Amino acid sequence: MLAVLADYGAFAHELVPSSALPAAFRALLDHGRSMTSVLSDHWRSEIVAEVASHDLAGGTAALVRRVVLRTEPGRLPVEIAEIRVESGAFDDALLRRLAGTSVPFGRSLQREGITFATEPVAFFRVAAAGALAAAGRVEEGTVLFGRRARLLGHDGRTLAETVEILPRA
Repeated sequence: MLAVLADYGAFAHELVPSSALPAAFRALLDHGRSMTSVLSDHWRSEIVAEVASHDLAGGTAALVRRVVLRTEPGRLPVEIAEIRVESGAFDDALLRRLAGTSVPFGRSLQREGITFATEPVAFFRVAAAGALAAAGRVEEGTVLFGRRARLLGHDGRTLAETVEILPRA
């Protein structure tokens, strides 16, 4: 799941407890709400997804989607993320709708009438380098914070797993 970090040129990350996150990042990462709504409230802006890639796959993940979430209209990058939808979580027609849309994943689920909770699994810090620094529009070496999380359906079943990296708070 953290392969997204390597793909962005950030090979070393350090797991940290929530208590080690700076307060502004902790407020944005350590919660059970939709990340889209948390970011929208924090930035007082509509959030749009710029889809870097999506793959309707097979095996354990039915959809892998990589995005940069941006404020609208300012286009400030506020999250770099990968979402892996569990195989069997949704039907094929819904997966195709979710794949390439510029609507953030959580908001897309809400629009489809799918309720979910978010469960943070782990928190980490990573120094921005290469493509990760470029995607977040930060200087190389800037320390970024992120989390791994699971999206759980109303029945407690895992719908998806995410890695979310915040370039700023």
